[in-house]
Amino acid sequence: MGNGKKDQSETAIAKANKSSPFGPITGPLYYGLEMRVKVNPDVIRLSEARSLEVHLQLINRSKKSANLQFNDSRKYDFILRDVSGKKLAQWSDDQPVNQTPGYVIINPGERAEFVGNVSTRDMVAGRTYTLEALVVGYDNMRQTLQLTPTMGGPPPPTVRRPPAAQPTPAAQPTPAGH
Repeated sequence: MGNGKKDQSETAIAKANKSSPFGPITGPLYYGLEMRVKVNPDVIRLSEARSLEVHLQLINRSKKSANLQFNDSRKYDFILRDVSGKKLAQWSDDQPVNQTPGYVIINPGERAEFVGNVSTRDMVAGRTYTLEALVVGYDNMRQTLQLTPTMGGPPPPTVRRPPAAQPTPAAQPTPAGH
């Protein structure tokens, strides 16, 4: 009647593989795929960065191929929102759309990486923003990051103490009883 295996969800199949070139699982798992989002630059200085380079990695942590199907050429998107949830920038707004259905196959132990640039034009230093990365057509496959840009400029000065404030070996107390 059955093949003896328990009914398992796709996410239950994904396990940490110590020999994986991608290291331990650090992102959420959906359908056996680990989702990682990275933003370049790491520290957002508005005086230097006109846009953010966002990387979305899907790593297959299961033992089966993952086949993602799409209704058109849009496979992923990045949306930048302010603290109230208002959309400031969306990567796909500047991308052409081809109406041909598509798919992405990710074999076990392999990854697919998607990259897009999101404008920092409407960002203000010191305010917190939400960057949402998502796989189009897969409502569960979304991840958000909190970003707080700075104005930039030179690094803050280091605090220097005058030499008199530094203890010297001669000033060390001697142990009592000697």
